[in-house]
Parts: sequence; structure tokens; C-alpha cells
Amino acid sequence: MSTDDFAGWLAKQTNLALKGIIGINAMSHLAETTGNYADAKYYKNISDTYVAKWEEYGMSRDKTHAKLAYDWYGSWTTLYNLFADALLCFHLDGNKSSRDMSHFGDHKPIALHSKSKSGFVPKHIYSSQSRWYHFVRQKYGLPLDNRHLYTKNDWEFFAMAVASPSTRSEILTSVAKWVNETITDRPLTDLHRTEGGGGFPGPNFFARPVVGGHFAFLALERACGGKAMDGLAFLNSGTNEDLFEGLSVQNVLDRDVPPEAESDVPLMGGGEL
Repeated sequence: MSTDDFAGWLAKQTNLALKGIIGINAMSHLAETTGNYADAKYYKNISDTYVAKWEEYGMSRDKTHAKLAYDWYGSWTTLYNLFADALLCFHLDGNKSSRDMSHFGDHKPIALHSKSKSGFVPKHIYSSQSRWYHFVRQKYGLPLDNRHLYTKNDWEFFAMAVASPSTRSEILTSVAKWVNETITDRPLTDLHRTEGGGGFPGPNFFARPVVGGHFAFLALERACGGKAMDGLAFLNSGTNEDLFEGLSVQNVLDRDVPPEAESDVPLMGGGEL
């Protein structure tokens, strides 16, 4: 129901769905590596189809950012599971959808997404999220999503690692500001507020092994035989120009809600963002 269990259950969570779809694609690669080619084709067909539907369901109507949940219009999320796409080198795949999918044995194939693309998750998803993070960043970092003004800084580093250099620098500067300015007598936490005093929101997390996520940059530097970061070079030319024509983030979220959905959309928790 949710990968962010401390934030409460949430069905149809966009970020969690992406993690599962990347996992199905990984199964295709594992099957291919072990010589199970029918399984490789089967899981590749599913993952390619699912990632196309994920984009349809998970991105905002104006395509500027990922929603927190498929049916939560006017929301946004940190898409930290995008990191797995790059760490597993899927962004270097090229158009693997051109594989021969004709032989499935007893499996009935679903309709394969035919749109040519570079990599598994389309590059424009990376670019859109990178630009969005620039606009929703707070004093002490990038919030986890629109529900609260707190961050999980291990996942924050995952998101930064697959963002543009300028966005990465902005968020990293905010994290350094949090380390330098806030006061605590506890070991480094992976959960803290991004505004106010930058303190613990409750639950309070201290010195947990998940802070290994802080090494996400280094892991990506070594991944794919040292080619993972080269595969993200398309982000280097991107800029964080104002895509919203002078609108605030809240204006952009509000206009994502279609009139027919206004009565059904959940309210943003706390109304903080």
C-alpha cells in the first residue's frame, strides 16, 4: 500500500509503482542473462507496456511532474525510485523494445508499447522531475512529497543523483545548510523537516543504516562499468527556467485537477505545499 509507511498508507502510489515496473524489467534482464529467453521476452513485453501506462497514469496533466498517486490530481512526489533505472543501467539500453517478441511459448503476449525511446524510463521523465525539484525545494532540502514539509534524505540523495547538475547542487547546498545550522544531540537522522528549525517530525529516526543512501552519487559513478553518469549527460544541458509562466507551485497543482475530479481528490495533508 505504501513504501513510505511512516507517512500512512496510500494506494496507487506513483513512485512505488515505478519501482515494481523497473523490477519486472530487471527480471527480463536476469532471465536473459541465465539463458531463459522466453521468460526474458515475456517480462520485457510486460515491463515496456507497463512503463508506458505508468507515464499515462502517473504524470500530471501538463507533464511537468509525477503525481503522488495515480488518482491524486494536484499532488507531487519525489520520484526517488527512478534511481534504480540508472543504477541498473536501463537508461543505457537504447531501444530494446525492438527485440524479437514473436516467441512466447504458452504465454499470450500483451500489446507491446511501440513508441521508440532511448532507455527504459523515457529521458523526459528524468528532465521533468529534475526541473520540478528546483521549484519545490525548501530551506533545508527537498520534501518527500506534497503532504508534509519533511524529507527522507537517503531518498533525497537518490533523487539528486539522477537530476541535473544545477538541481543537484541546489539540493545538496540545502542539505549542507541543514547540517550546519540545525542543532541536535542525536546521531545523523534520515528524516527531518525542511523548514522551521529543521528538527525531527516524529517518528524520530537516528543513525539508521539507510543513510548509506548518501553514497548514491558514488554508486552511480561506478555503475555500468563507469558509464552510468555518461548516460545522464542529457541532463547537463537542461536549465531550470520558469515553466509555469509566473505561476506558483500551488497554482500549477491546482490547474492539474480536472473539474470532474474536484469532488473526489484527496486534500493535501496539512496544506503545507
